[in-house]
Amino acid sequence: MADQENNRIPEGGENGRKEGEGYVFDFGGGNAPAPAPLGGEKRELPSPPRKKKANPVKIAGCIAGGVAIAALGFFGGYLASYSSLDEEIRSLIWAKDQIQNNYYEEITDEEFYGAVFDGVNGLLDPYSGYLSPDEYSAMIESATGAQIGIGLSFSTREIEENGRLFVARVSGNSPAERAGIREGVYLVGFGMTDETIAESSSYDEFSAFVLARAEGEFFSLLFEDGAGERSYARVCREAYVENYVFYRSSDSSYGFTGENADELTSMADSIPELDDDTAYIRLTQFNGGAAGQFKAAMDVFRSEGKTNLILDLRANGGGYLNILSEIASYFGKDAEGETFTVATAEYRSGRSEVYTSTGNLWDEYFSPDSRVVVMADNGTASASECLIGAMIDYGAIGYDDIWLSERNGETRTYGKGIMQMTMPHLFGGDGITLTVARVLWPVSGNCIHGRGVIPEDGAHTVSENYAPNAEILEVIAGAGFGG
Repeated sequence: MADQENNRIPEGGENGRKEGEGYVFDFGGGNAPAPAPLGGEKRELPSPPRKKKANPVKIAGCIAGGVAIAALGFFGGYLASYSSLDEEIRSLIWAKDQIQNNYYEEITDEEFYGAVFDGVNGLLDPYSGYLSPDEYSAMIESATGAQIGIGLSFSTREIEENGRLFVARVSGNSPAERAGIREGVYLVGFGMTDETIAESSSYDEFSAFVLARAEGEFFSLLFEDGAGERSYARVCREAYVENYVFYRSSDSSYGFTGENADELTSMADSIPELDDDTAYIRLTQFNGGAAGQFKAAMDVFRSEGKTNLILDLRANGGGYLNILSEIASYFGKDAEGETFTVATAEYRSGRSEVYTSTGNLWDEYFSPDSRVVVMADNGTASASECLIGAMIDYGAIGYDDIWLSERNGETRTYGKGIMQMTMPHLFGGDGITLTVARVLWPVSGNCIHGRGVIPEDGAHTVSENYAPNAEILEVIAGAGFGG
């Protein structure tokens, strides 16, 4: 099995859409182009030694014989290789040949294999599928946090059920964040200037409009909140590295900015309603530089003398196990040893694989009387649910420390207890992502797949409310963390 960096509990299903509530991620151009492949130094072949001039007739005869021998070798090898293929694969090759030679319209290799792999994808679960070379490269680049777009994520449910563009997430360090766009509003129009905005809630129209814009070309967006208040923003598509961690207390607020989203930056977004002992950290994905960003936020937590924490995992659809292992290190309250089990993967073969934390840091950041509560919703999935499981199993939280926000009449976490692995095709540039294992909580062995965490477990319910900080304030009051 590959190392942890290649094991992913992904945030979304096919085409970047999460099943269930779901989000269309980083609208406006997808991921940044992949970097050139890494490799060793370039080596030139040595020049052959200079030979004496030979008889041209003899050369022609040698060439002819050589070609004949090469042809026999080629066809012999081809026939041997072809005959070793499965009967179904030989039939596929034959059908492809017949279609491309005899069908009344031209069918390209790309179209033929696209149809084949669409069929393969339909056979698998929503988290598995074939990745073209472009898709594989984009996935690898996305793992670093690198994006090209405006940084808006829309609810697929609102698109599909209500035909509206609801902003479910604004990516940190993105053009949208810098433009002051916030979550919980509807995009209702767009144009090159405020004066030329055409009102529309069509995802396809907005997609075509944004993708027609050059990088760095500004345009205008029109938003409307739940009370009908309207606002404008000017944004452009550009490359950026996403920030996944946000720290807030009663009198401070920090995010991460800069070319690599690694500059801890003060922001004007504190939560005055918090008491002096409590801080709030939002973690939006286990991706990119999230582990380093989380450490920096926890260092601020410690330097400010905070003892209680609200950890917000709402709409966090997961990410990579190596990042989960680092972040879980802060929450093994009752765990013994320098490291501890974070999750166990169970494979079809019966083999198990244990994933461990990179440290055991609870005592360095929390006191014996510290309290941690977790905010979650039906977009809290996969690695987020693994982290919740580790926190429960090691006593950092109980079920009654979980606050579940209602979403479209549903109150639960997503319920994804399976793990994916992406395997590259070394000679083709493409790859395939497959669900390979069930994921179990570290002590209890609980697997929440298909169920999630629900109010019946003892978790609290938070009313759906997208007004700024509304759900956070409900949790502050309910948990007794008010100033």
